[in-house]
Amino acid sequence: MHSGVVVGVGGGRRRLMPRSVVPKDLVHRTRHWSRRRLRGASDTVSSKEFRRIGEVARMEAQLSVGEAGEIAHALVSSLARDLGVRALSIKGPVADHYQLRSPRVAADADILVEPSRFSELCESLQQRGWHKRVGRATPVLLPQHSVTYIHSDWPCDIDVHWMFPGFFRSVDSAFDALWIGRSSLQLAGQEVAIPSRAGAAVVAGLHARRSSRSNRHQREQDGVDEIVLREFTTAQQREFLRIAEAGGALWTLRDLVLRLDYVGSLSDATAHEQRMWDLNRTYLEDGSAVGWWVQIRAVPWCERASLLARALWVPRKDIPRNSSDAVPRWRDALAYQINRWRRGTRAIIRYARGPKGEYRR
Repeated sequence: MHSGVVVGVGGGRRRLMPRSVVPKDLVHRTRHWSRRRLRGASDTVSSKEFRRIGEVARMEAQLSVGEAGEIAHALVSSLARDLGVRALSIKGPVADHYQLRSPRVAADADILVEPSRFSELCESLQQRGWHKRVGRATPVLLPQHSVTYIHSDWPCDIDVHWMFPGFFRSVDSAFDALWIGRSSLQLAGQEVAIPSRAGAAVVAGLHARRSSRSNRHQREQDGVDEIVLREFTTAQQREFLRIAEAGGALWTLRDLVLRLDYVGSLSDATAHEQRMWDLNRTYLEDGSAVGWWVQIRAVPWCERASLLARALWVPRKDIPRNSSDAVPRWRDALAYQINRWRRGTRAIIRYARGPKGEYRR
């Protein structure tokens, strides 16, 4: 029986590295972070050490999802710094740090990257064993805003964003608005860039407004709004409005913006963008069913039959899963299809019974 730590080597292959080769201080720090739940560590590690932290963490410290998530934030921050890419950690530990929500464990690490360098950072993650889940592209009501990466050695995902839903000006303007007032937070012994408290509140407010049917989202929206109104200083409220204005989120956050006595136009989203936002907000929990229905209605009659067939049937090779090697058995594939048809039928019924007029255009 070999005793060692799994590490990545060239070409995506893996080998067992003897424990004596792994820096003892790295193993010690990983254990230290696990005991301390990765909070308050005063030491830092180099970018090179973070190349191996996932494997060491899994083998030596048996980190929880929350602990691995914080290390994932530190990992991406380290990679971005090496590449000279601007990246901000958002949501999750950032919202907890600013007390913008009730603390809870995040299942993924959300990173907002400067749009023009998005592909570079994604390629860097892919070179280190991170990959996308298997699955086909499906119609969406709002533009795709991120890519989710998974890794066989990590219990958490990494969501890399090039934009954040709810901002309707250019993606560069929205990112720059958040970057200008950035702060930092220590996660897993690394300093990671994060938005200011006002910027984090804008992100939290937009995220909470994504769904009108979720009680949790409504509670989070009420909580963020009250913090901005009752706890923010005048300077922080002004910064909140500046970021919302620069990123084009005034209309999305209009109920809160008006309570802050904003004087100016709230029309930073087109009529079509407003319709799609409201439609997505109403039917977010229904997955892609409403997206398929809207797209089918939008194409010429001669194309509807083929598009409907694609909507109804997912080939086995395209059924969502973590590994491309594990193609579902026919029995499992059929069970997936039946469950999908049931969810889709319920979603379309809800849509048909929903608000008329604006959504039906």
